[in-house]
Amino acid sequence: MIYAWIDGTKRQPIAKGERTVCEDCGGLLTSVMPAQNVAHWRHKAGDCDRWSETEGPWHLGWKEQFEVGCREIGLYDSLAGEWHRADVLCGAGTPIATVLELQHSSISEQERTERETFYLQKHRMFWLVHLHNDHSFTGTNFRLSLGLGARTTTVDGHNFDIVYFASRSSQFIEKWKRSRAHVFFDYQGHIFYLANERVAAQANGGLPLKKGYFAYSQLSRKEFIRAVQGNS
Repeated sequence: MIYAWIDGTKRQPIAKGERTVCEDCGGLLTSVMPAQNVAHWRHKAGDCDRWSETEGPWHLGWKEQFEVGCREIGLYDSLAGEWHRADVLCGAGTPIATVLELQHSSISEQERTERETFYLQKHRMFWLVHLHNDHSFTGTNFRLSLGLGARTTTVDGHNFDIVYFASRSSQFIEKWKRSRAHVFFDYQGHIFYLANERVAAQANGGLPLKKGYFAYSQLSRKEFIRAVQGNS
């Protein structure tokens, strides 16, 4: 976790040897000051959120786009008896409360579904999936897909391009098309909204898209941030 409460302030660690406690589980946290990554807090007895992952500059950069009070918000799953930490939670306690999950590494469909089932109980949910850069096969495939035989259509006032995912395997794009949450891709700082199965069918004249095909709409970073904040 990047942030914790220490001396009345929610912040990153700033020095070796700092200690505090996790606001969620009450466990001891110690500062980690790596040379090649971002400063963060480590649970001495193991992270109380089993969905936690190693985080780096990409995660930090996005979290810093939102008020500190919206970053890393612990939510308790009373049925499972466990804590989960939303990367960003805007509008907590309101009808437009929105969880943003920042996904840099690969994720199984089972875990993706588990997270959606939990967060969608009381919130809107957005995924922001990092497609890295041209050194990543997924990023390269996505770049090659843009404009590949594109058909452009409009749904609810938004333009969508329908393209084919330029890869021998469509597993990646099909997994995210099935998401119940709103899925966005971050490719080299550009934001793309991936149409879910319902919106994709609307864009395709009422018919489901064939395997390997997907519909997307591009938006600015500012528009994306406003959408997470419920201002779109």
